[in-house]
Amino acid sequence: MGTASTKSRGNKQKGWQAKTSQQGHETAGSPAAASTTGEAGGELSRRAWWIAYASVMFVAALVRLYQLELRPMHHDEGVNGFFLNNLMRTGVFRYDPTNYHGPTLYYFTLPLAVAAERLGMYGTWTVRLLPLIFGLATVWLALGLRRYIGRVGALSAGALLALSPGVVFFSRYFIHEMMFVFFTLGIVVAALRFYDHDDAPPDAPEASPPDTRLGLGAAAAALALVASSLGAAYRPEYYGAALASILFSVGVLFVLLRRYDGERSIYLAFAAVSAALLFATKETAFISVGVLLIAWAMAWGYTSFVARKGWFGAREVAAAGRRGGRGRRGGKSGAGVGGAETRGLVARLGGGTRILILLAAALGLFLFVNILFYSSFFTNSKGVWDAVEAYKVWKKTGESGFHGYGWHKYLQWLVIDKANTPGGEKWEFGEEPALFLLASTGALLALLRETRRRFPLFAALWGFGLLAAYSLIKYKTPWLVLSMLVPFAITGGYAIDRLYRRYSRALALGVLGVALLVAAYQTVQLNYVHYDNDRYIYVYAHTKREYLDLIGEINRIAERAGTKYETGINVAAPEYWPMPWYLRDYKRVGYQSRVIPAATTDAVIIASTSQSAEMQATNGAKYQLVGTYPMRPGVTLNLYARRDLAGR
Repeated sequence: MGTASTKSRGNKQKGWQAKTSQQGHETAGSPAAASTTGEAGGELSRRAWWIAYASVMFVAALVRLYQLELRPMHHDEGVNGFFLNNLMRTGVFRYDPTNYHGPTLYYFTLPLAVAAERLGMYGTWTVRLLPLIFGLATVWLALGLRRYIGRVGALSAGALLALSPGVVFFSRYFIHEMMFVFFTLGIVVAALRFYDHDDAPPDAPEASPPDTRLGLGAAAAALALVASSLGAAYRPEYYGAALASILFSVGVLFVLLRRYDGERSIYLAFAAVSAALLFATKETAFISVGVLLIAWAMAWGYTSFVARKGWFGAREVAAAGRRGGRGRRGGKSGAGVGGAETRGLVARLGGGTRILILLAAALGLFLFVNILFYSSFFTNSKGVWDAVEAYKVWKKTGESGFHGYGWHKYLQWLVIDKANTPGGEKWEFGEEPALFLLASTGALLALLRETRRRFPLFAALWGFGLLAAYSLIKYKTPWLVLSMLVPFAITGGYAIDRLYRRYSRALALGVLGVALLVAAYQTVQLNYVHYDNDRYIYVYAHTKREYLDLIGEINRIAERAGTKYETGINVAAPEYWPMPWYLRDYKRVGYQSRVIPAATTDAVIIASTSQSAEMQATNGAKYQLVGTYPMRPGVTLNLYARRDLAGR
């Protein structure tokens, strides 16, 4: 059975659609149907919703923006800054699958960086602004899930993300993770909107199936788009023709897709682009997408099976949904478990032929965006194949002992762990205990409540599926936890919503308040007080705050020398990142990684404390130790200045 064409509904249906779209999740056909009279709390008013919405976004912005440059750049931030600087100055970025992640971070930051440099404002604050924006956008997307987890649930999820110590920490961190999380959630939200964009009124006549020729034309345009982008990357002599073909193919694709599948096709495009940007951001995308697909299949299969078997009152709930819900296509299909339709998924999406055509169009968009970024906008054809080779490299990394921990390490980091203290080892709470507890509660409610919902169950399977997947891999780092926190917050928000509706407003708000107070305290301690203390899980081999004193002293010596950015700097230390970021304006910096006789123009030498004896023997007559500065755990640097500059 084909889904009715949006085009055939006419202006009357569009008016009905606009009217009913305001009802949001209150409609009985939505996955988060309105509260029943037996529940403890009703919905928030529109006024209360928008006040709370604005408050959550304001708090999220405040905690992320406040003292954004306070924490020194991490080793990885310095490397990313180095690539960004090269891209700004040379216009070239070459993807390297052996050590680094995808190109999106640099290209998305580039406009901000160029504008800031022209205004004389380029620095740490500028580059950290991009992950901060994506962090805020992630909170915004979570707030948009009110149709699926309720208004209280969406506000709770947004608030939990706004104050999560981990989400705040990495929203203030110039690495790929926050973009990665946003694009993952973007896939989910776009897919939900695509699935739900079927707003024909109950009495709408059955429309004729859409013209398949339009769909085949859209699929052909998608194929032409991929071929043209490969041509632009691999045959630069035909770049002009390839670019014209790309622009033409994009236009034809969107026009035909819109005519074939209606307004919801824009959400299909959003989902495809989000998936492409996810893969162009980080190689672990295949884990996230794999878990999303498994979670979706399990949630759909479980709720459908339970509805047929009548487990936990599901038959009664399905019957009530059919009696009270809005039947689609003139009542031919009723609401199933949690408001989900009982008819088959293939029929719901328009039939097998239509699905294949839409998948072909989406795949074309997906491949085009990946080719665009990995080829560095058609300037590096090797990057396209390197994007495929990266998964072989990542597989070796995941199986290696580098950053290797036991399967339980993420649970320890999140919930409770042993910490080394002056008094010896003791158990302490992890970084996200309240969020984990709320997510666990939400998962149980999604499984056991007689009014279960597919989406909260999916979110729970998504979060705990990622936890299981990453726990099975030897390679473990704290920033990988970030991918789990978003579905945990969504599931936790659902738990608060159910408490609010079913049991007690006071209890729900009290539980949420305690969770937010715990998160706020940990956020303040982590982000503004102990941001370089590796006793905290998210602080992983981070640069010490005293490192900024080293940079400040170098700048003062350069001022005294009168040579400013022409000052000669000899970096003898083998470990020096993120120094290239902080010394980016100096034109005469040599990263030797070993002690050599200094040049006459070298005003300062930076060496490791382990090189002290060698430094004294080689350059001790001309240089004087100015200070010793810790860089990160296990690495301490000595700063030497030429004697005529050290004593002034």
